Amino acid sequence: MSSSQGSSSAVSRSLALLLCVLVLAQYAEAVTVNVGGTKGWTLGYNYKTWAATTRVKPWDSMFFKYDPRLHNVLVVSKADYDACRVNRPWATYKSGKDYVKFTKSGTYYLICGIAQHCQAGMKVAVNVRW
Repeated sequence: MSSSQGSSSAVSRSLALLLCVLVLAQYAEAVTVNVGGTKGWTLGYNYKTWAATTRVKPWDSMFFKYDPRLHNVLVVSKADYDACRVNRPWATYKSGKDYVKFTKSGTYYLICGIAQHCQAGMKVAVNVRW
């Protein structure tokens, strides 16, 4: 092997290692965002305003805290979010202490599927961005 091939290989390994470190750093920076702040997931809170002032990045988690006898969390399509349809969720959470992790950028739609809670404003559209 010539010395130029050896140094090229060393540079390639160094770049690969740097890339791995940068990818892992993104995971290390992930945070947990409390939905609704100290109010949690409940009726009578303006989640639209909350979402507009809250930054969520890929690999962050949103923590939904609520009374599981009264509420749940459904991840739904935009159409189901807009219409407050609860019969086709992509995911359902109902423990009262739920973590929802976002692994990529995009807009995610979450609603409460109990009674008329979504229609009463218990819904949030989250823009996940770097």
